[in-house]
Amino acid sequence: MGIVIKQASRAAIFSYLGAALGFLTVWYVNRNLLSPEQNGLLNLLISITIMSGSLGNLGFTGVITRMFPHFRSKEKGHHGFLFYPLAVSLFGFVVFIIIYVLFADDYALRNQEKSKLLSEYLFYLVPLTFFWSLYNVFDAYSRSVYHTTAGVFIKEVLLRIFVLIGAYCYYCNWLTFAQFVFVYCASFSSVGIIMAIYLWWQGEFSIKPAWAFLTPAIKREMLYVALFSVITGLSSLLISTIDKIIVNDKLGLSAAGIFAIATYFGSVIHIPSRSIGRISSSIIADAWKTKDLNSIRNIYHKTCLNQLIIGSFLLIGILTNIDSLFTLMPKEYSEGKYVILFVGLGYLIDMATGVNGIIIATSSFFRYDTYFMLLLVVVTVISNLILIPIFGLTGAALASCITYFLFNLLRYIFIWKKFGFQPYSFVFVKVILVGVISFLLVVILPHLTNAYFDILLRGSIVTIFFWSAIVGLRVSKDINAILKKLLSNYGLVR
Repeated sequence: MGIVIKQASRAAIFSYLGAALGFLTVWYVNRNLLSPEQNGLLNLLISITIMSGSLGNLGFTGVITRMFPHFRSKEKGHHGFLFYPLAVSLFGFVVFIIIYVLFADDYALRNQEKSKLLSEYLFYLVPLTFFWSLYNVFDAYSRSVYHTTAGVFIKEVLLRIFVLIGAYCYYCNWLTFAQFVFVYCASFSSVGIIMAIYLWWQGEFSIKPAWAFLTPAIKREMLYVALFSVITGLSSLLISTIDKIIVNDKLGLSAAGIFAIATYFGSVIHIPSRSIGRISSSIIADAWKTKDLNSIRNIYHKTCLNQLIIGSFLLIGILTNIDSLFTLMPKEYSEGKYVILFVGLGYLIDMATGVNGIIIATSSFFRYDTYFMLLLVVVTVISNLILIPIFGLTGAALASCITYFLFNLLRYIFIWKKFGFQPYSFVFVKVILVGVISFLLVVILPHLTNAYFDILLRGSIVTIFFWSAIVGLRVSKDINAILKKLLSNYGLVR
């Protein structure tokens, strides 16, 4: 677990630096520059791109995670493994181009009334899809060769800097809105190119395939894994992005913009989980190969516990400051208050179940995760279609929360029955009690007039009480060990 914590901590630092830059961009852009409709355009373009770019890999990002241990050999260029996902992704992009040519005009026409901006800028999906597809391949490959933090830094930090620079140029009237959209899309496209340069610099960009190594048995397994991975990947993306698309369809682009900003705040909670997942995937895949079940069981328990602790702290910090946060945004964004609550709760549920998805996806039962995904897509679509007309934006967030709960419940039961892994104990109850008390302790305080001081005061109280209780009760050996090491570095303890 040591390597997971060490690398995940580094990835989380980059992610939160990116989140801070992202918050600065969100606050600055939406307070000074963009209308909710314009913001909705940018976020919807990226939401569709994430879906189309990932689908364009045709499941080979899953093949990289699961199959790369069989090809691992740096001195032999990993037998040219990188060639295969790149070739498949190029074919997938050709398929996307055909679909785009056939249906883009109809989609633009359908959105002409409610989302006119989207129809005008829909063509950006072509380059965005191509370069995002490349990024997915290079990022998955980078994690497999244990360069786990590069993709995080490029995507979360460099990308945010590029967007912030573009926003400043737009604010200074050096760019028109159309030019700013170009810079915004070019920034997202650049991450794929930068990842390729990084891998080449690290000596990991080898695309000369060793055809003799690619036996018929390996080919069959790669195709089998790709088939289920593409379905799983598409299902996962639908679950995470369909709400934005349905909000745009039912409520319009302005509502989609407000929803995107609100979910951004909620997604901050999920950053540590994404960081841990990036590192754990390769380690767990190697553990399955060597049949090291104890390592997998240990990682499962510790990720459930530590992610619950971190996620609870972040959710409490956001919820106790939610009113002050919205005073810093334009008034129309206050509609997203309960979106943050339910989205954040859904992410907390996901974090409290640890790396369950990675355990299933890297095991011989990986196809079952696909079945769960397909079931949850149905639940997601139906719940959004029912709840959005009734509760508006809050309905979309509530649907997301329900989806996360059902999805992770299925995964938990499956892992328990198939592998005998049961990660929970009474210590989890202690964490929940500490979180509830921390929330109640701060929420009863009257609000200060100055929003910045109010956030600082509440955040300080939550931080001091929550972490003092967690460390004092010794609920996590990993967290206590990290704290002891930090204190010893400053000579405060021996």
